[in-house]
Amino acid sequence: MDINATSAGSSAVELFGSFHLGETELALPVADLQEVVNYPAAVTPVPLAPRHLLGIFNLRGTLIPIVDLRQLLHLPEEAASSVSKIAIVELGDVRVGLRFDTTGEILRVPAAQKIAFDRADPAQQSPAVICGALKLDGGERILQILSAAALLGLPDVPHLHHRSAAPERRAQQAQRRQTVSFRVGEAHLALPMAAIQEIIRVPAMHPSPLADEICIGMLNLRGTTVPVIDFARFMGLEREDAAASGVATAASTDERRIVVLNHQELHVGLMVDEVRSIVGYRDDELLVMPAYSRRHVALFAGCLGNDGRDSIILLNPEALCSHERITAVARGHRDLYRDRTQAGGASGGGHGKGGNAGRGPRETYVTFRLGHLLGVRIGQLREVIDYSSEVVVTPGAPPYVRGVLHLRRELLTVVDVRAMYGMPPYDDLAQAKILIVEHRGEKYGLVVDAVDNIVTIEAASRIPVPPMLTRQLANGWGNGMTEAVELPGRGTLMLIDLATLCERVAVEAEV
Repeated sequence: MDINATSAGSSAVELFGSFHLGETELALPVADLQEVVNYPAAVTPVPLAPRHLLGIFNLRGTLIPIVDLRQLLHLPEEAASSVSKIAIVELGDVRVGLRFDTTGEILRVPAAQKIAFDRADPAQQSPAVICGALKLDGGERILQILSAAALLGLPDVPHLHHRSAAPERRAQQAQRRQTVSFRVGEAHLALPMAAIQEIIRVPAMHPSPLADEICIGMLNLRGTTVPVIDFARFMGLEREDAAASGVATAASTDERRIVVLNHQELHVGLMVDEVRSIVGYRDDELLVMPAYSRRHVALFAGCLGNDGRDSIILLNPEALCSHERITAVARGHRDLYRDRTQAGGASGGGHGKGGNAGRGPRETYVTFRLGHLLGVRIGQLREVIDYSSEVVVTPGAPPYVRGVLHLRRELLTVVDVRAMYGMPPYDDLAQAKILIVEHRGEKYGLVVDAVDNIVTIEAASRIPVPPMLTRQLANGWGNGMTEAVELPGRGTLMLIDLATLCERVAVEAEV
């Protein structure tokens, strides 16, 4: 390259911040630096990300992608530590965090000590990442100058375009939505509730006749052939330890679920490692996802903050189901087994689209455990959260009221359902969940042992519970349980009306 030293006679002074990556000392113009922060405790892995994108973190309501300069500068790799620093670089509407080992100092550098590098090959279009050098201490100390514009212009470096506060968007800020969150590898993802047909435990699957490495098998769901996608592999989130051993533990296998989607009559099941909870949010709480690749930008609808922990990345179900690879797998299985499905429906076997005729409408239920397997209509739930240690005890409350919890600017009453019905206490509250419901304008949090699945139930399969049995159920359980359904391989699921339970709390609070 050609090196042109700036004129020694110039008296201009420029400010630089110095940083260290191993034995390499680098500099950035202070004008390009927004701030420097400690390496965040919670970094959210990003699906389908290039190796140099370490993840994203929430900085005062803005998602900042973290870029590993070691990857870009071909330096020896080293894991991030608690002493690592993030330099936030901002140019226009692009904001990125650059990881360094340590910070150095603020330097006031005369123009005579700055050397600009000119490109040796004028035909090369992209600017050089190293755009010059600082020659300090009589030439004993050399710092390479990073070009922020060149770094942010590299392929697959994420760009965060700030959301405009359009009037039509502000008018929708109060609208609430629900998602189901789940874990895939180390990432915390979510899909809108409306996009999910149901969530099931992993059954014995049949091998798929189609050769695709992301399709791990197929299952028959009431006459419909559903291919199952290894979602971790599709999203590039496979864990290295699992890949190396090739063996999944019994505990991890038991937590796995299949999330079934139905998009324009194409069915597909996504194998996830664990279903976490139901999360409610308002439109204005959804943060903008950094776009690091035009190929993948449509897959992500945004990101939800998660109380200081890893954030939840919300997926766009239409873009996901329309992805060429998933569409090919779903369409291939549908076309291959279409004749068999139609034949099953025509024979009156109760399968397929035709076989559902006369069986009545289908409703979606969330199943949970409270000693027994219970189910509640999903429409009765606002969301499901982990049990919180921040529940505040309220003096004078009934013995089954644990206290109140502040949840996103709302106070809700936390009810110990086991205590209400005279059941043994919870074995481990750290594993418990809170079902958030609303009744007569009041918010309640109902503590249960665990959330199990999301299932769809046909009206014809619900069996009325005999009145004699409901009268015999101790402590009033029968008041809210009027129907049951048999789940193959799972036993009897009792369906409960949460409004009845909340009404009891409301009435006793008025006494």
